[in-house]
Amino acid sequence: MAKKEIFHKLTSYKEQLELILEEKSFSIEAKNLLLNMLYKIENSYNDFEMVKRYVDDKKDLVEAILRIVKECNDIEIIDPSSKEMTKFKKKNITFEVNKKDKKIKTSTDEKALLDALYNLAVDNKIYINEDYSMIRNSLPYIIIEGKNSSRNEIIRDFNAWSWNTDLNDITDFECNLIYQNMQILLGKEFMKEWVSLDQSKDLLNILKNELNECFNNEKETNEFLNILFKLSIIIYCKKDKKEKERLEEEYEINLEEFNRLNETEKLIDDITKLKQKNTKQIEKIDKILNNKELLQKELEKSTDDEGKFITEEELVINLKRKRRKLEKNIKESNKLLDPKYYSEYKQRIDNNVKILNAVKELNKKEEYMLKLQKYFIKGMKNKISLLNTKKSITDMVYIIRYYNFIPYSKEKFIKDVSEIRTDLNDIEELLIDKMEQNKLLNKFSNLEKFDRKLIKKIFKLRIINLEKINLEFQKGERIRIIFYDDDTIEKGFEVNGQNIKILKYNKKIRLFS
Repeated sequence: MAKKEIFHKLTSYKEQLELILEEKSFSIEAKNLLLNMLYKIENSYNDFEMVKRYVDDKKDLVEAILRIVKECNDIEIIDPSSKEMTKFKKKNITFEVNKKDKKIKTSTDEKALLDALYNLAVDNKIYINEDYSMIRNSLPYIIIEGKNSSRNEIIRDFNAWSWNTDLNDITDFECNLIYQNMQILLGKEFMKEWVSLDQSKDLLNILKNELNECFNNEKETNEFLNILFKLSIIIYCKKDKKEKERLEEEYEINLEEFNRLNETEKLIDDITKLKQKNTKQIEKIDKILNNKELLQKELEKSTDDEGKFITEEELVINLKRKRRKLEKNIKESNKLLDPKYYSEYKQRIDNNVKILNAVKELNKKEEYMLKLQKYFIKGMKNKISLLNTKKSITDMVYIIRYYNFIPYSKEKFIKDVSEIRTDLNDIEELLIDKMEQNKLLNKFSNLEKFDRKLIKKIFKLRIINLEKINLEFQKGERIRIIFYDDDTIEKGFEVNGQNIKILKYNKKIRLFS
C-alpha cells in the first residue's frame, strides 16, 4: 500500500507525524521536539477546549500543524550555550523563521517551536483593499501575531492537569488581546473565514457589517473600528520606522486635502478655474485631432522621453490619453460641487486624518487599549442579552471567565484592570441574571445578594471545569466557605454570618444545578 494511503488510514496523530518525519532530514533532536510538542497538544486539548470554548476542533488544529511540518524544509535546534542563543536572548526572541526557504531556527522549547511553525504557515496573509492604505500593513500584522499567540496557548498555558498563564511567556500582549477581543465578539467561524478571504473581497466592509450585528449601532461600530485601526498603527509604527514615515506623509497629504475642503469659497473658485482650464485644453486637443495641418505642426515638435520624434499614430494616442485624463479631472471636480458627494468625501478625508493622527500618538497605546475593551464589553452585553439556551449561557460563563484571565500587560490580567472593573461587573451581573432565569444555579442561603456574590467568584477561579464546582459551608464565629473541584480545594475564605441563613452546613453543594 502506498504511503499516502497509509497516512489517511492512520488514527494516531503521532503515527501521522512519524510518517511525515520519515521523509525529513531533520535532526533527531528536532524530531523529538516535534513529537513532544504534539504529545503536549493532545494531552492539553480537552482542558484548552473547555476553558476557552471558541477553539478549532482537535482534528483541524492538529492536522493544520502537521501540514505546516510537511511544508517545512528544516528545523535547526539552537544549543542553549551557543553564541546564536546569546544573539537570540539579546533580541528577546526564541525562534527565527525563513519563509522563503521554509526553514526554522528555534530554542529547545515546544512553545517556541509551535510559535515558529505558525509563523512559517503559508496562509499567514491578510489582504486589505488599497482604499485602506493607512492600515494595509499594520492591521494584518496585529491579526496574524494575535492569532499565533492565541493558538500557542494550548501548550503555553495548559499542561494536561492545570491552567496557568505565566505573564513572562507572552511578548505580544496587545496583539493577543486585540485578536481575542475580535474572536470572542465575532465568533470563531467568522474569524476563521475572514482571515482567509482573498484580494477580491472587501475585508473591512465585511468586518464592519458583522460588527453592526454585535453593536446594533453604526456609530459604535465606527468608533470600535477607528480605535482598532489607531492601535494597529501605533503598535506597528513602533516596530517599523519606514511604515511610520510612510504614514506621516499620508497624514500630511490628507490634512492638506481636508484643509482645502474646508475653504469652500476658495474651493469653488479653484474648481471653476480648473474646469475652465481643462475645458480649453480639451478644445485645443480636439482642434489638433480634427485638423491635419495642426496635427502635422504638433508632430514636428513632439518627442518621446529619449528625445526621439514620435509617429503620427503615437501622437494621436498621446493626445487622446491626455484628453481622457482632462475629462476625468472635470468629472472629479464636478463631484465636489455635488453637496452630497462633497459631504461624504469630506467626512472620509476627516476620518482618515483622525486615524492617521495615531502616528503622532504613539504614547497613547494604553488609552486606546482601554477604550477598545469598553467597546468590546458593550458588544458582549448585547450578545449576552440574546442568549436563550442553557448551553449558550454556560458557554458564555466560561468565555467571560476566560476573558478575565487574558493577559493585559507584564503585570496584570484583564480582571486586574481597575479602569474597566465596573464594566466587567456589569456583564457578570447580566450573565448571572440569565443563569438564574434559566435555573442553572443552586441556592445556598436565604439572601439572594449573598448567593450572587458567591456565584460571581467563579469568574475569578482557574478551576478548569466550572460545572464540577462544589461549595462547602463550615459553621463558626465566621462562616468559612470552600470551593472544590471534585476533591481539590481552589479557594477558601470567611464571611460574617450575621443575618445569613445557610441552607446546608458541612456538605458539598453543586454550584450549577
